[in-house]
Amino acid sequence: MSITAAVGLLQGLKETDVRFRVHALKKIQLIIDEHWAEIADALMDIEELYEDQGFPERELAALIASKVYYHMEQYDEALRLALESGSKFDINEKSAYVERLISKCIDDYTSKRVRNAEAKSEEEREAIDPKLEEIVNRMFERCLRDGEYYQTIGIALEARRTDMIEQAIRSGEYIDEKLNYTYSLAEKSISSKEFRTEVLELLVRILKERLSASTYYFDLSRCYVSLNNAAELANLLSTLQLESSDSALVALQLAFDLFDSENQQLTSQVCIQLKARELAESDPEKKKEITRLVEVITGKYTHELYMQFLSKNNKTDSLIVTDIKESIPQTVSALQEACIWCNGIMNACTTDDSFLKNNLDWISKTSNWAKFSCCSTLGSIHKGNTANAMVILEPYLNPSHANSNPYSGGGAFYALGLIHANQYNAEVMNTFFSNMTSLGKNDVICHGICLGYGLVGMATGDEAVYSELKTTMFEDSAVRGQAAALAAGLIMLGTGNQDVISDLLTYAHETQHEKIIREISLSLAFIMYGKEEAADELFEKMASDKDAIIRYGAMYLLGMAYVGTGNKIAIRKLLHYGVSDVDNDVRRSAVTNLGFVMARNPEKLPRMVAQLADSYNPFVRYGAAMALGICCSGSANTEALNILVPLLGDNNDFVRQGAIIAIALVLMQVTTGVEPQVADLKKHYDQIYKDKHEDILCRFGAIVAKGILEAGGRNCLIQLISRLGSPRITTVVGLVVFNQFWYWFPYINFLSLALTPTALLGINADIKMPASFSVISNMKPSMFAYPAPIVRETMKKPEKIQSAILSITRRAEANARKREETKGATGPAKKEVKKEEEKKEEKKEDAKDAKKEEPEQPEPDTETIENGRRILPQQKKYLRLNPESRYIPLAKVAFWFTLGHVYRDTRAAGHRTRKACELRGGGEEGECEEGGEGCGDEAARRVHIRPGSAGGQTLIDHPTTALLVHKWMCGCKCAVSHLRSLLFAKEIVESLRFKQCITVM
Repeated sequence: MSITAAVGLLQGLKETDVRFRVHALKKIQLIIDEHWAEIADALMDIEELYEDQGFPERELAALIASKVYYHMEQYDEALRLALESGSKFDINEKSAYVERLISKCIDDYTSKRVRNAEAKSEEEREAIDPKLEEIVNRMFERCLRDGEYYQTIGIALEARRTDMIEQAIRSGEYIDEKLNYTYSLAEKSISSKEFRTEVLELLVRILKERLSASTYYFDLSRCYVSLNNAAELANLLSTLQLESSDSALVALQLAFDLFDSENQQLTSQVCIQLKARELAESDPEKKKEITRLVEVITGKYTHELYMQFLSKNNKTDSLIVTDIKESIPQTVSALQEACIWCNGIMNACTTDDSFLKNNLDWISKTSNWAKFSCCSTLGSIHKGNTANAMVILEPYLNPSHANSNPYSGGGAFYALGLIHANQYNAEVMNTFFSNMTSLGKNDVICHGICLGYGLVGMATGDEAVYSELKTTMFEDSAVRGQAAALAAGLIMLGTGNQDVISDLLTYAHETQHEKIIREISLSLAFIMYGKEEAADELFEKMASDKDAIIRYGAMYLLGMAYVGTGNKIAIRKLLHYGVSDVDNDVRRSAVTNLGFVMARNPEKLPRMVAQLADSYNPFVRYGAAMALGICCSGSANTEALNILVPLLGDNNDFVRQGAIIAIALVLMQVTTGVEPQVADLKKHYDQIYKDKHEDILCRFGAIVAKGILEAGGRNCLIQLISRLGSPRITTVVGLVVFNQFWYWFPYINFLSLALTPTALLGINADIKMPASFSVISNMKPSMFAYPAPIVRETMKKPEKIQSAILSITRRAEANARKREETKGATGPAKKEVKKEEEKKEEKKEDAKDAKKEEPEQPEPDTETIENGRRILPQQKKYLRLNPESRYIPLAKVAFWFTLGHVYRDTRAAGHRTRKACELRGGGEEGECEEGGEGCGDEAARRVHIRPGSAGGQTLIDHPTTALLVHKWMCGCKCAVSHLRSLLFAKEIVESLRFKQCITVM
């Protein structure tokens, strides 16, 4: 029977007979979705039935009342009654009502669990309804039963249920993917450091049970780095190193990855643990292996590979900086210094200081702090060149030298710190200490020494060095106190030392020097690096301070404490101060630090700051630009560029400067094939710094931006996140201090700390670069090629205007030529000369026609990239291993195409094969290493070549030719040219080229 109205059924609810009321409820349940508006009039009667303890269908009445409230959009009441309905509320029902209430149920349950976890006392905790928890548990069971494991993990992470996370990971298949998914969510989405630690410890426990493949070792080390667990890392590395040859390769890769995290505090603790194991080891070979691991972790081999790659592949166009030098006025010191810094950034880490050497006369005209800046750029250029640092800087460090003066000496000490940045060296620290005693009375030299102290001793927490810096700071000199305050923060980076915080904060309220106060505020931010919730109390104290400079530092403190976490609470606070603080600098710093907090989620930042970029306040617009530049560096993010490019036309000069620099950061190593705007923007920058009517700030920004676009010889990029997924501490510090060039230009050199080479540097078990290793790029070479060098336009000489010749003169000259021809010889000799001349002209014309008719060769669709070549981030998705390569990655991990990755040699020692020529630094020539069975001089003298189709064998008995063929087969390129010089070896070379069968006997 079709029921069209609910009036009769509603009357049945008032019957005295229970059976009639139960029948009416059952019928009402069938029509509730269509007639809920009429049924709502009897809602009180339905609720009375639910409240009647003797009524047999109380749960049904609660369910009907819940559905009525649901349709009335009163979800809290709907959920309350749904929980009371017990088993009548079927979570497996596919309806909008069930889905909405389950979502509401999970939200309420999650919020209560989070509040209880963050409660500081038992009184603040809120009791959770057991019925609510039962619904959530039933939901978890349904998800697990249906195989929706990822949904279970996501809900469990929000609800902080580690038991359900573990159950979801262990259930079903694809455990590897679920582990990676959980780790990714833990690092990006969990705001509580305590709960994140609990999840990571759970992952460690599961991974330890599955250590059958090398992939799990990488995941395990990633968790240990996030947990900052040095003891377990050292134990894992030493165990792997001593197990087998394959395990030793895994340990070697983990050591490279550990150094890549740039956490000097963690790596130093791991090295201490490994050295203790080395002392306890009795086997000399095992001692040697552990020592090599320590050297890898401290960065010895990585810096060597960096230096070799950057110096060999330096593609800096010297005409760029030369053109800048010639385009700026000599009277504007700021632009001259910008040109010097541009050169320093362009050639950072390349050791190419030719521009400075070739322009000594121009540089000698600089004075005071400009000379300080010039000498300090040597630190950027030679960063990592620790072996030759003292030799390069000796002329400036020695006070008795003719080139030395206080400003160049202070800049040289600063440069010495940049060269050894985040590489603790006791000898260099002693150099600073001795010179502080003898030369430290000069403010400028003391300034450079203090900066060097902070750079070399970064994150070491050295109390003795801090005590010396504190004494210098308390002298209350603005110049030396500024550097000492910043250096103290660098020394105590990430330590959270409360005594140091108390000292610095107290002195910030006592001193009258704004420079010192500002650097103290930054130092407090560095000290609380990565502390997350532990930094909240200090932030509230600094953010409520009357001094705007201390509030300025509070914004950086929040950015450093939550760097890369994407914490919603931190973002909310930064946005609040970014639009409400009365001081413009505080607003600017608050918006800028959004870039650091969102470092792991750069794709979300443009939407977050889009409205801030349109703010009426120019300081907020500048902060939005720099936040995008920091977070989206090298990504060519289209949304970021759509926000930044319009800011190039802003009416404030410093906003335009910020947009210029931010765009350069976003477009680092981005080719025109990836982003067509690159060429036009570079031309626009050229117009800006050449335009003498443009504001100085914009010209300054354009010059620095040119250096950023060409950074590290066009081979470096800024990457905030390491291969292991943790923020790069040195990169973060470099960007923070670089942003302070607003107040002190020499801080621009800190940008060199943030640069990371982007290259394919595959290494083998001997930490050498195999020349035979290569990868294939499934994209045309021009897509990711280096920019073409600039061609300087030469001045055309004015052409001489020919004088007018009268017709009478022409006729007279023609008659004279005719008379001479009639008088001249007319014999066969003259005719032959004319014929030869005609033939030469014909040949020239034929050659020109041939060039025109010759079709251009089409560009290949693929490219073979040899070991030691540049690889761009956008290029990685087009790469694949060369199938002919003898080296394979240790595991199928996402970062196997990155710098410093270890590859396994598929040709084991002892087989009848040849080792490839190993090029330590990718040099031009290599020597064939003898190894394996059948590889040596005796074998090289007898090389058999089986030409395939011809059949039979050709025996080469000549020892020189045989040795050259043997080297050619081993991959030694230099042997080919020598072989071709031997006429009788030409056929051999050709047969080798066409991949005929080759055997060594």
